[in-house]
Amino acid sequence: MRPERRQLAGILLISTSALMLEVILTRIFSVTMWYHFAFLAISMALMGSAVAGIALYFLPRLADPRQAKRWIGLAALALALATPITFLIYLRIPLQLSWGRGAFSFKQLLGLIVVYLDLTVPFFLSGLALSLALATWPKHTGQVYWADLMGAAMGCLLSIAALEALGGAGALLSTCLVAACAGLVFTWRRGRWQMASALAIIILLSVAVWGAATHKWLTITVNKTGGAEPPRIYEEWNAHSRVTVYETSYYPFYWSVDQRYWDKVIQEKRYLNHALLLIDAVAGTPVQEFRGLLHEEEFLRYDLTSFAYHLIDQPNTLVIGPGGGRDVLAALASGAPHVTAVEVNSLVVDAVRGPLAEFSGHLYERPDVTIVVDDARGYITRSPERYDLIQASLIDTWAAGGSGAFALSENSLYTIEAFKTYYEHLSDRGILTISRWYLTERPAETMRLVSTAMAGWKSAGVADPRPHVAVVARPNASGQAEGMATALFKRAPFTQAEIELLQAKAAELGFTVLYAPSLPTHEEVGQFIEATDPLAVIAAYPLDISPATDDRPFFFNLVRLGNLFNPALSASGVYRTSMEAMTILVVVMGIMALAGILFVLLPLEIGARRRGLPRASARLLGYFAALGLAFMLVEIPTIQRITVFLGRPVYSLAVVLFSLLLFSSLGSLWSSRQPITDKKLTGWFFAVLVLVVVLHALAGDWLVRATIGQSLELRLGLAMLRLAPLGFMMGMPFPLGMRWAGSHQPGVIPWLWGINGVMSVMGSALAMALAIHVGFQITLVIAAVIYGAAGALLAIDVRQAAIQKT
Repeated sequence: MRPERRQLAGILLISTSALMLEVILTRIFSVTMWYHFAFLAISMALMGSAVAGIALYFLPRLADPRQAKRWIGLAALALALATPITFLIYLRIPLQLSWGRGAFSFKQLLGLIVVYLDLTVPFFLSGLALSLALATWPKHTGQVYWADLMGAAMGCLLSIAALEALGGAGALLSTCLVAACAGLVFTWRRGRWQMASALAIIILLSVAVWGAATHKWLTITVNKTGGAEPPRIYEEWNAHSRVTVYETSYYPFYWSVDQRYWDKVIQEKRYLNHALLLIDAVAGTPVQEFRGLLHEEEFLRYDLTSFAYHLIDQPNTLVIGPGGGRDVLAALASGAPHVTAVEVNSLVVDAVRGPLAEFSGHLYERPDVTIVVDDARGYITRSPERYDLIQASLIDTWAAGGSGAFALSENSLYTIEAFKTYYEHLSDRGILTISRWYLTERPAETMRLVSTAMAGWKSAGVADPRPHVAVVARPNASGQAEGMATALFKRAPFTQAEIELLQAKAAELGFTVLYAPSLPTHEEVGQFIEATDPLAVIAAYPLDISPATDDRPFFFNLVRLGNLFNPALSASGVYRTSMEAMTILVVVMGIMALAGILFVLLPLEIGARRRGLPRASARLLGYFAALGLAFMLVEIPTIQRITVFLGRPVYSLAVVLFSLLLFSSLGSLWSSRQPITDKKLTGWFFAVLVLVVVLHALAGDWLVRATIGQSLELRLGLAMLRLAPLGFMMGMPFPLGMRWAGSHQPGVIPWLWGINGVMSVMGSALAMALAIHVGFQITLVIAAVIYGAAGALLAIDVRQAAIQKT
């Protein structure tokens, strides 16, 4: 029996709803917890789908073609109702994530497990509907899988549109509305009460979406540290982040300033107020009050982040990540005739130009300020201009982007290739100034910044970068375990006059010179710069201070596994964040492994032993396990690598998922017409698949370097074109294997679905860990090897079946 078009449309809508929910939860997790918890959404979606296959294994009567259509429709309606219920439960789970200096506590672990189980329920229901479809129409798996993948591709795009238009709560409820429409499709003309129920749910959810989007009927509260969230005066969502603005504060804001100047400014009240703008409730940027008088903003020159302006007169300035505009004001107050500011998050610019326009003195509308919404690296690469000063002050965020797993721990602004670009766009007297946190006892972040920048200068043709470097710091600022360091990288070597001026200004402002050419070194940063064998220092250092690259752009992942629970490092918020991220990865892998054993593998084994249910062959189990692992080892690094290429995680998520799912659906549809019994097919197909994955791995960095300076539209098109053959080939192995199993061992399909789901879950975490430690390229090559092994297993199974038949 072939599935009807209406039924394929229903499957497409269920898949659309599930993918929308996965992406939207990624965004919400970043707001309600920390950015690295966004990784959970991928795991929940895969685990729910795997458990659904196991449920069908024990209830095979549900897959009776005469009943399956009704059960698929009921599963879709249950998904529409379960999603808001489980989400409301999630918002009330007392999971507080203020780690302090301690490790991950049992209470936090228990809360995380409860969250995991609670929000896996909707994905179980969507997975149940798809499992039913695959089991009901095993001979038409290609068509069913095509509808599933096409729906997921649509869900990727719709999730971004929903977040932009409806906000977090409204977007989440919109996924329920799509699921309810799928339920209506499957219950159409199957009974009045079923149709009436589906229509009632659609109407109810439509009203709920409207109320959440326009009247804030459902508010997503934030409790990251256990304290109450301050009153908001502004809140907006998009696919990139949630941006909120809180009431103004009546004291000067500095990142790092000598106590003498702090006291002086406080006593003389030589400052204006500022408002706090937060990205995903934790990454802050101040919006400085500005009354149009630049002399009132001169107090900003006391800050260490503004130190470069004491060394260069009237610089043509580019500010990376201006946020609320404080660095722009500092540049103008320091005599910069014009400032170009490149901000990746449009909501931040909208907030400054909108509700805070009067307060900020219409800063972003001034004729001497050009504000650009774009990724900074791509903009600088495309810019024909050369700048006297390029500034980046504490440019990072703990907000999750669309890519989900450790979304913004990869950062294309802090790589060797990026620093080469900065060098090429400095004028002859130009300076790149970057401010980062500095821990006196173990200044790994500062050292990694220096090692990456010096490697970038070498890549640009500078034989010895040391005369081009100076580092000024204020150790252990008041109230913080870490201080701050500002590193200056000059296109031309520092002159003796510039070094003397730097010394004088640092002494005047109360800062410490960690390194400058020809000056004696007295601590680790300076000694590292002067080292005759820096590679030996990097290898021996307990933290990761190796230069970040586009292939391994995890600049902020400084802590190695051996130092994961080092109390000396957890005293610093900077290193603690890295430790938390790695710990979360380990904890989530443990939870996923436990859930896979308890809810998938153990039930399968019990069913096979006690109930006489069929068991899949080892070769088929290995085949589908390899597919789940390999697919995620391709998908996760590709999302992260494309993030470097496109500059915005939201575009990376949309392009990668949409392209892979779209072209995978086409590959699945094509595979449905091919005879799986043909041994030649399995041979050439997997050979081509392995070749495509290897080429994708090896050509990635070349494509980034060659085209990152092109327009965003062209880069989007190139990314999709590059992913087309990859997605097409990756869409075929699963339906081919399912068709083979359906015709030879039909009762074991739930086994295959379950093992594929478990290994996909584990693969998503493993892909993240491999990308961090060995880079994208090697991770993708490993995926190619696993695909090759899968092909060998299927070829052996096909050959054995042919031998037995003869």
